[in-house]
Amino acid sequence: MRARSKSYRESLLLRLRDNTEAANYLQVALEDSQSAFLVALKNVLDSRKVAVVARASKLNREHIYQMLNEDGNPTLNSLGKILQALGLRLSISVKNEASAREDAA
Repeated sequence: MRARSKSYRESLLLRLRDNTEAANYLQVALEDSQSAFLVALKNVLDSRKVAVVARASKLNREHIYQMLNEDGNPTLNSLGKILQALGLRLSISVKNEASAREDAA
């Protein structure tokens, strides 16, 4: 008998336990769209157990699930608390110099 292979989701959740992997995954999702970012953040939370993150962030577990659903709209404060509990942080950077000058004009 062949050994059963891991599902994509199981492999993803294992990789997302690493903060560098999680940060890169969230960054790519954020560059795609807000909804992609919320799905990605939910995956990172699932990899770390939502209840544990909820306790560490002092946010209600149900509130976290509501924030991250399809119509969710987390506040910057709540997002900051979740990321801090995950050992991550939000940052802002310049897209690139040429693009930034064009956008400003």
